[in-house]
Amino acid sequence: MKYLSKSAAFVLLAAGLAGCASNGGDNAAAPSASSSASAATASASASPSASAAVSASASPIRAEDIRLDIDRTSYTLKQWKMDGSHTTSSSGKLLIGDKPVAHAVIHVGDSKRDIATEDDGSFDMLVDQSLLAEIPVRVVSLDQATVNGQPIGKDAAERLLSVSTSISVYYPIETTKIVPSAKDPSQVEVHARVVGNDGDVVSFFQIDKYRIGGIVKDAEGHPIKDAIVWIDRDEGEGFAKSTPTDENGRYYMYYLPENDEGTNLTVTTDNGKKRYTLPKGKVFYIPDETSVDINITLPKEGTEIVDKPPTLVSVTSPGAMYTGILVGLNVPQGVNYTVTIPDKEGNFVLTVPKDVWETHPSFFETKMTKFVEDRELSWGDTLPSSFLEPGANDPKNISASQA
Repeated sequence: MKYLSKSAAFVLLAAGLAGCASNGGDNAAAPSASSSASAATASASASPSASAAVSASASPIRAEDIRLDIDRTSYTLKQWKMDGSHTTSSSGKLLIGDKPVAHAVIHVGDSKRDIATEDDGSFDMLVDQSLLAEIPVRVVSLDQATVNGQPIGKDAAERLLSVSTSISVYYPIETTKIVPSAKDPSQVEVHARVVGNDGDVVSFFQIDKYRIGGIVKDAEGHPIKDAIVWIDRDEGEGFAKSTPTDENGRYYMYYLPENDEGTNLTVTTDNGKKRYTLPKGKVFYIPDETSVDINITLPKEGTEIVDKPPTLVSVTSPGAMYTGILVGLNVPQGVNYTVTIPDKEGNFVLTVPKDVWETHPSFFETKMTKFVEDRELSWGDTLPSSFLEPGANDPKNISASQA
């Protein structure tokens, strides 16, 4: 296996997760604040197992002797920049006691890029601060690893391969005031704020796209399975492709119309072999700021869809796809609380049982994408704790500072 020495690795995120650019909709600029992510050193220990030797002649080692140290474990989320200023260098060291582990292979996040430890156990990586995440750092190979120039024993290798630590990238949170709930004296209202870097645009939870759905049928009224509906403007702009229709002929896609725009409408069947379109020169007008159901009946002969009822019927439908940053609280299972959607300045309010808040629970942040059908949401609206759950790679242990 070929290893990279002193190479830099981009810290990549998993999810939904999303891209560097914001997902549609208007973004809100968060107020300026200095980063609250301070330098820290994390030491991760392998899970206990039988005593192991570094080599055949070495003394037994303890689980706590195995350390994967990172020079800094938390970073403030930054907006992606063309000049690469959203990235920063970081380093770590792999040790057994005070002895460095050389030529081990480290992986950061979901990246498959090998980072080899140096003779002193050190390694370098490049942290991408533009992606909200908790990124694991772990040992993945010891094929050529040594301690004091000697190969590593089997038991010690098993412990090393079980060791991991993580790097968190998130927006700092500061509490501004804590007051008793006017509705329930057993609860408190925690007023807080998500703090972005000066000049950065923070995309809080808001409408991203609307749903276009409906049913595709044949001329006899039977649902057609595995048809695909396409919409696009001239020259391929505003393109969207539906899911294949199910056994009931139903399809879905998500799209952000622009000012009652006219779009081309196409249906393909038989694995794309048959293609149905509107009459030449005709376009379909998608209503603005609403989801819509478009029910389509394909012709018995030819490939031209008759662009009027009952063969082409359009009705508005409820719901929208939302995406953006939400904040939650790490509380014991069964504890309910509410949280508001952050406003454009990042302000939000948590209402939580007083006795739970007094245990000093940490916050989590998530970039959620969710279709909401039962109501229209906006900044400041209240959500139940059941609405949001942190993803596997979301930062979950955020401590708030006092404003």
